[in-house]
Amino acid sequence: MTITLFIILALTFIGAVVAIGYFNIKSLKSYIENEQKIILLELKKVQEKETRTLITPIQLQAYERLILFLERIDPNSLVLRCYQPGMNSVLFKDVMIQNIRNEFEYNQSQQLYISNEAWVNIKNAKEEIISLINTIHSSAQEEITPTAFAGRLLEQLAGKKMPSELASEFLKKEIQTKFN
Repeated sequence: MTITLFIILALTFIGAVVAIGYFNIKSLKSYIENEQKIILLELKKVQEKETRTLITPIQLQAYERLILFLERIDPNSLVLRCYQPGMNSVLFKDVMIQNIRNEFEYNQSQQLYISNEAWVNIKNAKEEIISLINTIHSSAQEEITPTAFAGRLLEQLAGKKMPSELASEFLKKEIQTKFN
């Protein structure tokens, strides 16, 4: 009986040691997993900070370039920049439209750094200005001078917010909410 009791005690002791070891290993595993999660979260925070440090200046530059684009396609500045003495109204219209398209193509990559809604506003402003230029030019019954054409274009827009101005306001609001 003492041997049986000794065997039972020995087996109980061994079982207890195994159980304690199992729970210690499980606890150790859980501790290591938690530490890994903490390290990964800290690493992610560092990466996000570094990304913001690199991306924020690029985003600001994109907004600046797109505001400049909108200023450059504004009919008031477009007329002054594109008119050359000796042009006829057809050439003047074509030069303005080509200028808008060139400016747009040059700045197309900036859409990576702004919201989709902001990019849609910019594209719409571009298309509305081109459409307005074409409409005013085609509505002339007779051949008009570039000066008369520019006058009609600016007269049509007098007292209204220009599409480029509306898109510019949208960009300014977006950047204020993003960086404030």
